[in-house]
Amino acid sequence: MRKICVFTSTRADYGLLRNLIREIDNSHELSLQLLVSGTHLVADQGMTVNEIQADGYPLDHCVDIELHDDSPAGICNSMGVAISRYGQALKVIQPDILVILGDRFESFCCAAAATVCRIPIAHIHGGETTEGAIDEAFRHSISKMAYLHFASCETYRNRIIQLGEAPNRVFNVGALSIENIRQLKLLEKEELARLIGFDLDKPFFLITFHPVTLENNTAAAQFCQLTTALNQFPNINCIFTFANADTDGNLINKMIREYQFLHPDRCMATPSLGYLKYLSAMKNCIAVIGNSSSGIMEAPAMKVPTVNIGDRQKGRVRTNSIVDCEPDATSIKNAIFSIMQSTFRQSINNMPIPFEKEGTSNLIIEKLKSFNIKNSLKKKFYNLSV
Repeated sequence: MRKICVFTSTRADYGLLRNLIREIDNSHELSLQLLVSGTHLVADQGMTVNEIQADGYPLDHCVDIELHDDSPAGICNSMGVAISRYGQALKVIQPDILVILGDRFESFCCAAAATVCRIPIAHIHGGETTEGAIDEAFRHSISKMAYLHFASCETYRNRIIQLGEAPNRVFNVGALSIENIRQLKLLEKEELARLIGFDLDKPFFLITFHPVTLENNTAAAQFCQLTTALNQFPNINCIFTFANADTDGNLINKMIREYQFLHPDRCMATPSLGYLKYLSAMKNCIAVIGNSSSGIMEAPAMKVPTVNIGDRQKGRVRTNSIVDCEPDATSIKNAIFSIMQSTFRQSINNMPIPFEKEGTSNLIIEKLKSFNIKNSLKKKFYNLSV
């Protein structure tokens, strides 16, 4: 049996990987290992390791990388700790293949450790672009360290090949998030309201705003512009989920708490809803607002409009349900007005979803089972024909 180690470091990537993890665990030809780290182990981020444990998986390999300081120097310190401790963990686990999703600095560190430890990497969601975030560089770097590539659409598959990866190792499998949405039994509004302790009788926005990490000191000003725009819609409630562990993420979370304190009847805030409750909130909200990738990928699959603010997600493949705007109050307000029009909402009901493909998890599983990984670290650079 091939030992498949799945790395997860955030609430977001675990939600995406959840179905794949279950399928690996159920396989008679694969043996599941989990390497749990990052914000899963941080109380202020919701201690989402508990969600993994609640799903019945043993927590044999938890690695704390000391995410105490979200300044650039603090994150660099965490990255140094991460590479060292991931290397030690991988020495113990000794997987045949390491599965990494996405573009976080924690994922980059795990990929670097695996490369030094000569462990083949299977990378999910490579080839994408986020021009406003340092994740852009981490994602492409992970692709160059990886041997197997599972892209979410053909545009992204082609970009991985453009990076010099051989086409026979790059697969368009669709997005795990879309498969999850189609398979999950989402909560009805009444049940969701009971579980989160927040009245959902009024219409509400689902809001996640992260720092734009390739900009200096813009987080507070941009979030202030967002709340100024939200004040123009006093009859619409707000559910905020906290920013992730990027530089100035703690500052945004502090501002979220302050805004909730000023508007206690209208707003709720939480470090993490958990994947089921988050998607259920998305299904029932008027719009997703902020700059999270979930507004680019998951929301369109539910035909829920997205107001995407600023440059963090710039460069990703878009659907017609997404309205981009500048990070200023007037632009955000106008974007919200536009997505609330009945003509706009009707226009997105039948739009195609470029990230949807049947059997995404099974497509990945089959390659993890059967692909020849002998000499996987000796890759030739694939040159595009001129």
